[in-house]
Amino acid sequence: MAVAIVALAMGACSKSATPEGAAKAFLKSYQKGDYAALVDQMQFKKEASDEDKAQFAELLKAKVGPEVEKKGGIASYDIDEVAVAEDGQTAKVNYTIHFGDGSEGKDDVNLILVDGKWRIDVGK
Repeated sequence: MAVAIVALAMGACSKSATPEGAAKAFLKSYQKGDYAALVDQMQFKKEASDEDKAQFAELLKAKVGPEVEKKGGIASYDIDEVAVAEDGQTAKVNYTIHFGDGSEGKDDVNLILVDGKWRIDVGK
């Protein structure tokens, strides 16, 4: 049992140990429609309370959720390019989302390294 717990903990840490891993975790939450998990992966400029995060997750769900549903949900996603800044503190990940209706969307996400973990930089 202890080995399983350590393996799970290491797996959770490794998801945000690289910009690509953090972007994949972000996209997986997005694919599942788990906006609370998505917000938990974000880094805000000032500390956000749990209530603020919950409200932001609900806002995303209300605004983004219906758009994703119209396209048949997110079938899959690909990481296209990862660019880490020279100082190693920020990164940009370009990705493609494949929707259930066959359409695609290309976008990118900015990341910032915080306490050894890559987080989505929302800049707010």
